Amino acid sequence: MAQYTDKAKQIVHEAEITRQHARYKIPATIEIEGKKYKVYDWSVSGVGIIGLPDEIYNKKHVVAKMIFKFDDFETVIDNLHLEFVSKRPDGVVGARFTELTPQQIAILNQIISAYLAGDIVTEDDIIHAVTRANFMEKKETKPKVDKKKSILVLLLLWFFVIVLILFLLFVMYQRIYIVKSENAFFDANMTIIRAPSPSYIEFAKDFKVNQEVNTSEVLMYAHIMYGGVKVVKSPLNGTIFKIMIHNGDFRNVGEPVFAVLEKNYEIYIVANVLHKDLVKIRIGDIAKVQLPNGDRFYARVSKIEFPYNVVEEHARPLENIYNQARNYDKVILKPINYKPSTDLISTSAVITIDTLLNKYDWYSIKEEKQTSSEPEKKQVTESQNQDEQAQENFKADDNNANEINNEIQKEKNVQETTNNEKTLTEETKEKEVAEVQTNNEPQTQQETQEVVYENKYCIIAASSPRPFNDRKSKEFLNKFTNAKVVKVGKIYEIKIESFDSYKQAKSYVLNNVKKYYKDAFIIKCKVKKND
Repeated sequence: MAQYTDKAKQIVHEAEITRQHARYKIPATIEIEGKKYKVYDWSVSGVGIIGLPDEIYNKKHVVAKMIFKFDDFETVIDNLHLEFVSKRPDGVVGARFTELTPQQIAILNQIISAYLAGDIVTEDDIIHAVTRANFMEKKETKPKVDKKKSILVLLLLWFFVIVLILFLLFVMYQRIYIVKSENAFFDANMTIIRAPSPSYIEFAKDFKVNQEVNTSEVLMYAHIMYGGVKVVKSPLNGTIFKIMIHNGDFRNVGEPVFAVLEKNYEIYIVANVLHKDLVKIRIGDIAKVQLPNGDRFYARVSKIEFPYNVVEEHARPLENIYNQARNYDKVILKPINYKPSTDLISTSAVITIDTLLNKYDWYSIKEEKQTSSEPEKKQVTESQNQDEQAQENFKADDNNANEINNEIQKEKNVQETTNNEKTLTEETKEKEVAEVQTNNEPQTQQETQEVVYENKYCIIAASSPRPFNDRKSKEFLNKFTNAKVVKVGKIYEIKIESFDSYKQAKSYVLNNVKKYYKDAFIIKCKVKKND
């Protein structure tokens, strides 16, 4: 009965071992550096050693063998890493096991269990404990993934893949088919009047910007420093665009004084395009033009030029500049259905040409629907008609063409009376009067003097080679009391008159006209002044 009680205490003690690693006095020896020492007690966490010398104890860390001797065999646990922790007064050194392998722990636990149960430990038990440790290793279990979350992650992944593919396609399209200008600006047919020699410049009259000048009209007198006066006359009929000096300023030879726009000047766009993109562009291609204020319109490629004057290149023999490569070319574009004002001259713009859409005449089809009801027209004819229409937007309609020409003639007559060279100006006057009389209906001098015009801004809402007799056009005209149909050349236009400033006209387009027609544009026009 007592024997049973001892075993019962051992079983209870075994539960304590699991939690506290209590040490047991199970017979064993330990071999350190070739010498064997008796084990006072041990557990799976450490061992007490009897008679360990100080020279080994001071090392703190050693590798040892633990030997268990049974009736007919020995069990040796090799490569036990010990760390010395303490040394009691009776000489017992406390050490703990470090870096135990699963096999070593299994053997120690098997010996403790067999000892507490009173079973005889055999060689097969030890082998079984070792092999069981090999097969009882915990397997890492994969965490369970929520199906809804996995589907959401998969959808997001596909979304990013599709976005990436679309982005790559967009980049490829931009690189292959889109041509953008390196820089672009508005220009016009302009002549610069310069100082003939180092002199003080005296204006012939009080010139103003936008004032018209005639061929051979005296513009200025150049008072040469060492005596003498040179008379500078206008080489063309035109309008003063800019006065670059003050009256009486000194100017050296060749320095600019006046910038004069030709009489029938045309504002166009000069775009510098990389030379490698030149193979993609054709004459007649449609380009998108974007202005700094956000306005957008279309323009047509009319000419492609070398960026520098070839004659000037040949005329520079001292420099081998003609052999230098030019990395861009000059592309000239003319606006379509848009009238740029002189304020846009020297203004920058962004030019974009989609060569793929131009290749398949995408823009020409859209223009054909808006401007013509004959889809069988050839592209060349259509291009010519549109260019003519753009040029004729600068002109007034046929109803007031005679009055405008007479008004211009009247202003010229006033200027010619103050001109010092009466003979030349009178001949110019007679020629211009003759031209007006042959091209327009005759008017009396009294009527010409009574008609007074003022500069205004008009809106061209629509244009067509045919009269606006359909129902929609009549409904559109009924919505605006100041709208009428006029004929300019061969083109019929719906014209809305008239506004004192460009800002008022643009506001009227945005607030009223855009609802019914999106491609309306604004032009300068002369309207009869009410007394």
